[in-house]
Amino acid sequence: MSETPKSAHHHHQHSHASGHHHHHSHGAVMGRMKWALALNLAFACIELVGGLWTNSVAILSDALHDFGDALAVTLAIVLEKLSHKKSDENFSYGYRRFSTLGALITGIILIVGSVLILIESVPRLVNPQQPHADGMILLAILGVAVNGFAAYRVSKGESLNEKMLMWHMIEDVMGWVLVLIGALAMKFFSLPQLDAGMAIALALWIMFNVFKNVREALKVFLMASPANIDVESVEKAIRKIDKVEDVHHGHLWSLDGENHIYTGHVVLSAQATVSDMENVKMKVKKLVKDFGIVEATIETEVAGFMCLDPEHK
Repeated sequence: MSETPKSAHHHHQHSHASGHHHHHSHGAVMGRMKWALALNLAFACIELVGGLWTNSVAILSDALHDFGDALAVTLAIVLEKLSHKKSDENFSYGYRRFSTLGALITGIILIVGSVLILIESVPRLVNPQQPHADGMILLAILGVAVNGFAAYRVSKGESLNEKMLMWHMIEDVMGWVLVLIGALAMKFFSLPQLDAGMAIALALWIMFNVFKNVREALKVFLMASPANIDVESVEKAIRKIDKVEDVHHGHLWSLDGENHIYTGHVVLSAQATVSDMENVKMKVKKLVKDFGIVEATIETEVAGFMCLDPEHK
């Protein structure tokens, strides 16, 4: 027996009610995120012009990082709104996965940008070009100030999105501190290779961090089991429920990396009544919530009957 539409509807109402509870703080979060976006985007444009003016690939690499952050925030704002939409006939599980799509798009763009920076920077290690050190120092001081202020503003936020954003800003500040140190060294010593070296270091650092996020997003899209739960643990707990003889055809996947779905066939003893089936189903649904599973579709079977569904092997 599958989950009734009524219980599915009840689950949806519940999640909608909890979303309504955070409505007022949600507006403040959006306000702070839009403010951070405007600052980030404006400064990324200054960096792009500044990087071309100073002939510095390190500054262009930082500009890429800031454009990536601006894109991440834009997608977070747009898809955050969309991901709260109710489920409909097109997306029966709702729009939660759109936020994961945002992370994937941003990640791919940042990886492509980092590869372009590396293509530009590596030849400069062999044939270094002297960048405009004074201009770099000026831009680096401005970069530390702007991103430091933005990080301070966003640090007041409590939401997960804002905390992620704060770390983005802190990363930007660290990138600019690196550029500042390098520019000061190039001003007093003839070290033109430093510029390309910093650009390569920043690009590789961006790629390393982004690759982890892209991998997590891809796992969600490829229906992988969530990293913090495994099907065996869930089924071991289900088998301990009274009248349950076995569990098979267990599938565990994630809607968005945080909210998980479980489906499974629960085999009951041959003497089980319809009432027993309903009781077991309710106990299973209650139990799986401890594993971070927001929805479970349970099919009950009686021992001795053959299951018609195929094994996924």
